Amino acid sequence: MNGAWSHIENALINACVAAATYLLLLALGHPVKNRLRVPLTFTFHIFALLSAALIAGFVHAARGGPYLDLPWMVSLHQFLVGAWAVFLALQVNRVLARFLWQFALEEKRRVKVPKLLRDLAKTLLLLAAILCVMKFVYGHELGALITASGVVAIVLGFALQNLLGDVVAGIALNLEKPFVVGDWIHVGDTDGEVIEINWRATRLRTRDDNYRIIPNGNITKQDITNFYYPTHVNALKCSVGVEYGAAPNDVKNVLRQAVRRTTGVLPREPRIRLKHFGDSAINYEIKFWIDNREASDDVLSDVMSNVWYALRRARMSIPFPIRDVFMHQAAGAETVEQRRRADAERALRALELFKPLDNDHIATLASRGRLIRFGRGETVISKGDAGDSLFLIVSGHASVKLVREGGGEVTAGTLKPGDTFGEMSLLTGAPRNATVVADSDTRLLEIGKDALGPILEENPAVAEALSRLVADRQLATEGFFKQQPPPAEAAATRARYATTALRGIRDFFRI
Repeated sequence: MNGAWSHIENALINACVAAATYLLLLALGHPVKNRLRVPLTFTFHIFALLSAALIAGFVHAARGGPYLDLPWMVSLHQFLVGAWAVFLALQVNRVLARFLWQFALEEKRRVKVPKLLRDLAKTLLLLAAILCVMKFVYGHELGALITASGVVAIVLGFALQNLLGDVVAGIALNLEKPFVVGDWIHVGDTDGEVIEINWRATRLRTRDDNYRIIPNGNITKQDITNFYYPTHVNALKCSVGVEYGAAPNDVKNVLRQAVRRTTGVLPREPRIRLKHFGDSAINYEIKFWIDNREASDDVLSDVMSNVWYALRRARMSIPFPIRDVFMHQAAGAETVEQRRRADAERALRALELFKPLDNDHIATLASRGRLIRFGRGETVISKGDAGDSLFLIVSGHASVKLVREGGGEVTAGTLKPGDTFGEMSLLTGAPRNATVVADSDTRLLEIGKDALGPILEENPAVAEALSRLVADRQLATEGFFKQQPPPAEAAATRARYATTALRGIRDFFRI
């Protein structure tokens, strides 16, 4: 009876000691979790249970409990000590990750520690724990163990030499850091954003949103181009051939302006170089800068599209080696260009601004005007630019942009075929008062000072009629007519504005 009670007493004491140890470790772990931000995962609970079992066993042995010398008790004790050492290494790794990798390096020194280095430190801690268990718990000689492990390592090395080579290359990449996660790199025939660098391979996201996994060993054997080091700014180049009849400096100015107006190009002066004289064209190289490598193909396409439109507007052709065949057009056949000018003539005739002009003057303006094209997204005119011409939309649509008081642009209106803009610049040379951007491929008829000037010189009365229209527009813009002034006051104000406008027109056209 006394023996049974002794066993029950030992069991209760052991259970109480184990429970107390477990609860004590949990109580110590929660402040570490809350204040020091060291996470407590399931491995900590296993470590606490193993610690409780070992402390209870130690108390049992200290009290001279039974069954201590039984083989299964010895084996169980060795197993518990070995497992406790491994889970202790895991807890040490968590503390190391929090205070060394995260706090000391990432938060204090802004040094991002690669995942590969963290995994390597964790592996070394576990290996050290296992070796200590083999030496001090099971009593194995480490020399023989290391020798046997060396033989196994040699065999495995031959079998896994490619995999091991990738792992070693991964360690080298993490130490040298030719690129980090988030960089856009070019390796071999692949362009992509670095998503992950692990033990064996590096994963890239390509422009097509596909993920390509490249073994680290292959990366270290090839040239690496990092487009985000030391900054995200990098240059793009493209070439274009222009006819021999265009002066090189004029061509460079046109190309430079086309590049500047392309969305995605940095506000840095483009470089235009004359490369060589070809068989059918003078070849130019265009160099410009971007800061978003992922969008480089789109920006390059937009630049080349804007170059085409700009050269066409400047009446410079992009020749290619072909044989020109000239065919006689039968009398009476109407060309596309003639139809467009006829449409423009009808649109000019319908404009209130040109009501004072007769049909001959309208036909003259249409013939002297210049048909130009703008691509979608191109800026036709910018607010504040100098100008001396009016634009009539023949086809396509455009938007009028105004600058807000707090900054940024707002769309003030949309222009459709038959609409005009730039009247004040044509008549008085005033700077552009708004920015106009093409919403689609747009054809415009540009009426310049040189086209309207001869008409005003021959017919001074036309200038007077135009001045009255300008005066009415200015008064309407200022809201004068909304006040419903007396007829005499309205007439006097209109006359004063018309006189000022006429003086401006005569000074501008020198008539």
